[in-house]
Amino acid sequence: MATVVVDDPDVSLIFFTTSPPGVPQAQIKVDFKKEYNRKILSTHETNIDTIWCARCDKNPHLYNGSKFRFHSIQQENQNITFCLGLTGYKEYIGTNWADNAKELQERGKGDYGNTQAYMSDALGVGAFVQTSDDYVIFMRRSQQVGEAQGLWDIPGGHPEPEEVSGGAKKLEDINICNMSCDDVVMEIFDATKREIRDEINIPMTQLSEPCLIGVAINNTSSGRPSAEFFVKCSLSSKEVREQYNAGGAEAGESSGLRLISLKDIPTLETTEMWQEMAPSGKGCVRLYNAMMSGNR
Repeated sequence: MATVVVDDPDVSLIFFTTSPPGVPQAQIKVDFKKEYNRKILSTHETNIDTIWCARCDKNPHLYNGSKFRFHSIQQENQNITFCLGLTGYKEYIGTNWADNAKELQERGKGDYGNTQAYMSDALGVGAFVQTSDDYVIFMRRSQQVGEAQGLWDIPGGHPEPEEVSGGAKKLEDINICNMSCDDVVMEIFDATKREIRDEINIPMTQLSEPCLIGVAINNTSSGRPSAEFFVKCSLSSKEVREQYNAGGAEAGESSGLRLISLKDIPTLETTEMWQEMAPSGKGCVRLYNAMMSGNR
């Protein structure tokens, strides 16, 4: 596993593996406790409510569901540990997307030596999906989604605490002590496959078990982290397009599909498409290229 911080206007890579196809679920652990929740800054809490109401007025599709909060990631030998707490989507919008997010980061650095201390940092997941004939799946995000509207992206979303035994839709209804760390690991991997199924309409039986490529942070949303996974699909690019056109459970979250040859991925940053790509998509591609370069 390698560590690198890359100066980039959109994304930075914080961890990536150099062993394709990535780190399997058996080598992933979670340290899950309330100490990893965001720190509360009392003077900003009312601002979170104001920001959330304003965003919901513009996009009534937004929902304040519970999310896992990324605190850090650690490596011990071949095992990778995600240190996670809890947060909510309203907290994410009200901190990572706040107009004064830079100020919150500076305050966090001063108060706790950590720019992300007051940030929600809801953990995202994304998938580098390779078809049986060596194409990679990208989709154009619709105007209904909460961020990066109209940009090209990889399939992805969030692992959901409500899907874990002891979890719930609402943040205030969850007691971390009632949730198993092993179940949280399982949800992170299950959510990755579930997002591919729901967004692209590929049956989960046609998808390999995800392997962790690494973690990237989105600089446009104040350091929001996303774990990116490699997934092999047993369908061809033609079959994937047919499945997508038939429509999945979350068909409204995208407005188009694009399949890029795997051999073109190393130079994707030099294309016009890169200028229309969401930060999460950029992070996933860069993590994949870093993994493959490190393996040479």
